[in-house]
Amino acid sequence: MKKLLLAAIVSLSIGSLNAQDVISLTVMENSYTVSKVFPPEIIGEYTYEGNGGNPKILLNDDGTGYFQPHDVAPVNIKFWIDCDETGKWRKQVGGTGRYQYTLVIQYQDGGTSRNYENGKYDLLGVMIQPDMGRVSILGERYKPLQ
Repeated sequence: MKKLLLAAIVSLSIGSLNAQDVISLTVMENSYTVSKVFPPEIIGEYTYEGNGGNPKILLNDDGTGYFQPHDVAPVNIKFWIDCDETGKWRKQVGGTGRYQYTLVIQYQDGGTSRNYENGKYDLLGVMIQPDMGRVSILGERYKPLQ
């Protein structure tokens, strides 16, 4: 009986810790519940066509990184992952075992145009492609799936 009670308390504590990580953000007049707890497979550096070149995107496990548009310097970002109220990641499942997460990103230091202004929010899809052994963003920036 004591073990069952202890297990229930630990389970509730873990659940409340995850729920505390969830916040709500408004992006393009839509409300998103998001978290800074990420699936490990999305963290890393994405390079143009996976060849190590520019433009790049960097996603760090602390929710910081950068987004580099074509032919300009990288713009620092903060990012979160779309999730439900309990912190469970929302993912869109497709064919051949592929699935996609949605990130909410916020540009930090401004960019070369109004598209990347300091404080502006945007959405970014991250596609996990197990059949190709890679993860891609914007269909052109890849990193190996680990």
